[in-house]
Amino acid sequence: MFKFAVFSFIFFFGASFSFGQDLEAILKNADAQTVVYTEGFKDLISKETKTFETYKQNGELNKRQIIESNFLVYQSALDTSAVSEFRNVTRIDGKPISEKSRTPDEFFSQIQKTGSVEKELERIRRESLRYDKTLEIQGLTLLQSPVTAKHFRPFFEYQLLGKEAFAGREVYVISYTQTKKSPYVLINEKDKTNELSLSFDINLPGSLKKSDVFLSGKLWIDANTFQLRREERNLSAQRENPILLMKTDFEYQPSEYGFLVPKQITLVQFNMKNYKKNPSATVKDLQVSFDYSAFTKTNVEVEVLDEEETPQNK
Repeated sequence: MFKFAVFSFIFFFGASFSFGQDLEAILKNADAQTVVYTEGFKDLISKETKTFETYKQNGELNKRQIIESNFLVYQSALDTSAVSEFRNVTRIDGKPISEKSRTPDEFFSQIQKTGSVEKELERIRRESLRYDKTLEIQGLTLLQSPVTAKHFRPFFEYQLLGKEAFAGREVYVISYTQTKKSPYVLINEKDKTNELSLSFDINLPGSLKKSDVFLSGKLWIDANTFQLRREERNLSAQRENPILLMKTDFEYQPSEYGFLVPKQITLVQFNMKNYKKNPSATVKDLQVSFDYSAFTKTNVEVEVLDEEETPQNK
């Protein structure tokens, strides 16, 4: 099983590179927009459709499961700076969830009595992921381009590749590559309490367990607003030819609140079972896609838990 978690962090400092606007200026402006996103996203809700697909060794689709949920970012009642993704699952493969053992008011009342932020957020996590049988993924929506944060930057190299058109907008394309081990990129670490880190739990073949596992990718940053429009994020085992373990694509859509919000996130995990026979051969093993409707604001924390109350039919 693979587990992924993202924790809260902001602020970074850019390095210079001349290309119209230099890289430092682009990242500085993009950072400001990341802060806007992080703060504004706390108040939004959406309908989320999560699609799990597993694949056979020959690349054929093996199984698909579709989980529909009402999605919001939950702020702890004990500490409003502590946030977590919350999903109230409404349908599995098109069939409504029949479990109605407790009302939304009862659920939130119970978790607010846990006595600690950690226990409160753990209950939120369990409730959100209880139908996810294959993979546990948390936090992908909470932040944008975390590798641009100030504490990440000493461990990465960045390059401004140029400009191109994306979704009808002019964007800067920036590549990033991790160059050395970082305390903020955690691979199979028992202690995941570092709130400034990205954390991954992933099974590696024995021959790769001692390999460095590093991040790389690209950012597409709007040339006018400096908001992130897309990110491609790769996790690879470092060999003479890096071995791709996981690939995640983030695409954002406009909102009526002045900042871009998630449109689709797609995560692909690759199969390493035949690594000993063919070290260069990896095949797609699992894909998880998150699709989001238009986001709306809510001042009522629990109403999105009711199956009939979604942003589309309010």
